[in-house]
Amino acid sequence: MNLLTGATGFVGGHLVEYLFQQSEISKATFRPGSHLKILDLNGVQCVEADLLDHHSLHEAVEGTDTIYSMASPMPGDGEDFQRVNTEGISNLLEVAKESGVKTLVHLSTLDVFGLGAGTVDVGSAMRPRDPYQRAKASAEDVLLDFARRNKQPMVVIVRSARATGPRDWTLAVPLLRMISNRKVIVPKGAEMSFAHPKDIAKAMYRAATGQAAPGGVYMVKSFDSTTESLAAALAESVGVTTKVARAGPFSRPDLPEYTARQLEGSLRLAPQASWQAIGYSPDYDLEKTCKEIAAWYKKEPWVAEQP
Repeated sequence: MNLLTGATGFVGGHLVEYLFQQSEISKATFRPGSHLKILDLNGVQCVEADLLDHHSLHEAVEGTDTIYSMASPMPGDGEDFQRVNTEGISNLLEVAKESGVKTLVHLSTLDVFGLGAGTVDVGSAMRPRDPYQRAKASAEDVLLDFARRNKQPMVVIVRSARATGPRDWTLAVPLLRMISNRKVIVPKGAEMSFAHPKDIAKAMYRAATGQAAPGGVYMVKSFDSTTESLAAALAESVGVTTKVARAGPFSRPDLPEYTARQLEGSLRLAPQASWQAIGYSPDYDLEKTCKEIAAWYKKEPWVAEQP
């Protein structure tokens, strides 16, 4: 039995679908107000719980072999992401240990290296400056400290490049809006690494079921691209002819602030020999990702009309 925290989020929803396709039985934590449609469609048992409420986690974790840890508020969500990534992760690890969970796979981000770090590898030094980046790095510190002191559950960390794909409301949808208006402005930045959420889901599953090392850190991506190339490929997939321009003194991209900073930072992931250990290789490239986003958009064109 799997337990997913953060299953109603962007990557979480894709992991729910991936596990269902693997015939895995899963349950997921949720909080009041969460949208549960994707969980219901994929046969996931929903358990109300909060990482900051230690007692609420016991029912959720009971009977679980594997935990996929993805709960982490994003900047601008108005939630205390520092507490969730420290106190919340500590609570989850403690209850997992008490309940005999075998494996915990945690989703982190390349942002722990600090935006603008250039090309990074697993041995690169973390230099988080932003509060959100520091929170994600703190979560890793908690997890790796636990892994050094405990054999079970086995802790594995998956650091993902900037995720984008269908249902990505912070990058794909804003780009679709600009494309539909035929005026696409993107932040300045060099080539950077992106990850399709289905590739992230596969990496997390392989980390849980393959030959991952206890306390291992696996960094994953799908492809490298400039933001201009991403926007142009998406416009072509949608079937819209438009120019793509970089931001200037009198033009700004219509993107969430943190997303724009990520794109300007241009974090790029070096090739990873460690992928072989968990049997991971990306299924998605730039073209395939944009075609899948376009197919989703054509089914639900209203997404580009939302504020």
